[in-house]
Amino acid sequence: MKASNFNTVLYADDINLHISEKNHEILEKTVNHELKKIDHWVRANKLCINYSKSNFMLMNNHKNINFSVSINHHPISKQSSLKYHGVIRDDKLNWKPQIEKLVTQLSKSCGMLFKHYTYISDLKSVYFALFHSYLTYSILNWGRTNKTTLLPLIRLQNKAARTLEYNKTKTTVLYSKHKILEIPDLFKLSVAKFMYSFYNGGLPNHFDNNFAEIASVHKNQTRLASVQKY
Repeated sequence: MKASNFNTVLYADDINLHISEKNHEILEKTVNHELKKIDHWVRANKLCINYSKSNFMLMNNHKNINFSVSINHHPISKQSSLKYHGVIRDDKLNWKPQIEKLVTQLSKSCGMLFKHYTYISDLKSVYFALFHSYLTYSILNWGRTNKTTLLPLIRLQNKAARTLEYNKTKTTVLYSKHKILEIPDLFKLSVAKFMYSFYNGGLPNHFDNNFAEIASVHKNQTRLASVQKY
């Protein structure tokens, strides 16, 4: 039996609770009511919640909404962005805080690439270890943001690609020559892998109702229907 109506994600000693509602007043009452259930379950099982490290984020398109949350009379602070599993999610889902964090991390990685390496193979190894690995982590989420937000990352990747050959070769040629995917293509590959796993039953059950076949929505022979199944 579930302790509350929250959708719950657990990892080690961290817990992520999320719930949705169109009306923010109903949502506020629901959240505080469900948190009472959580607090009761925690106490019944002789556990405790670190109130000082607990935060909440309200995702909406409105400004200045009066929304308060508390657990056992301890106010929970509202944040515009929260870090979970190494990814920063913001309340507008524009992913700007995550992109800014990546720019800082990858700038350091780019500096490593400018150190002297004798062989291109060594540079490529450093690129994939210190640049590509950061770039692809959770790209399925933040990779859908607009091109303007992605531009600093795109420029950094171009800079990193140029270190493989110290000449004025176009970056598009460098990517093709060294078999490196650009950020938009990395995102498309991530989406393709995700949908392949979904189609072949390789994802957790809670994804089952997230997608519908186009044929089940309409029978029109549209351009989208001719190239996509979902």
